[in-house]
Amino acid sequence: MLPVALGSIWLGGWVFAILLAIASGVMYWEWQAMCGEKGVPAIGYVLFCAAGPVALQAVEGPQLLVAGAIVTLVIFMLRPEGLRAFLAVGFAYIYVACVSIVWLRGLDPAGMETVIWLGVVVVMTDTCAYFTGRTLGGPKLAPKISPKKTWSGLIGGIAGAAVAGGILASVIDADIVTVALASGGLAVVAQIGDLAVSKAKRAFGVKDSGNIIPGHGGALDRFDGVLSASIAIALLSLAGDGSPLLWL
Repeated sequence: MLPVALGSIWLGGWVFAILLAIASGVMYWEWQAMCGEKGVPAIGYVLFCAAGPVALQAVEGPQLLVAGAIVTLVIFMLRPEGLRAFLAVGFAYIYVACVSIVWLRGLDPAGMETVIWLGVVVVMTDTCAYFTGRTLGGPKLAPKISPKKTWSGLIGGIAGAAVAGGILASVIDADIVTVALASGGLAVVAQIGDLAVSKAKRAFGVKDSGNIIPGHGGALDRFDGVLSASIAIALLSLAGDGSPLLWL
């Protein structure tokens, strides 16, 4: 998966948008499948979700957000009672996150670097949290949602993300302290995203969101932290009028 991801990030444009469209559609399909929704309507909403990242190549971002809000409202009104809130929130979350990633790649300057930073932060957060938690153990972070996560793992993930962010900043000549601090904060956001998806899976008695990645579950299992972190970086970029990598 890594060569495909890095190659698409480097190429950007339509190639990257199409890859994100596929990922978006797969993740929303998995989200619907968790609660047993797999019929023709489910396919239609998957196509709507996948359309967002691609459409960003042709229309402005605000228009896409309005379109996404309309589809979210339709889902809430038309899907089965008792599931409508879950299905609507999932659509909005995945749609906005994947559109955000494509939008971040299109930033000029530092679009490619920003998306690489997003990936590095999430990977280092997950990796360092896993090994630190396994090594040190200690109090559980959210035992009713994800019994294996610990506070020591969270701290290790924050530290790993901050160090990785600082190294990346030094390579691209960005402000090391700013990027390291932002990376540590994003590590927390990524873990919140991870816990949110874990909470959804637990609510429906599902261990994995899917099986599209052999040995690793579904796309949603792998990219849960990316979704929340991408939205956070997009908001920071809007607030700061540019990628946080360029902040001084």
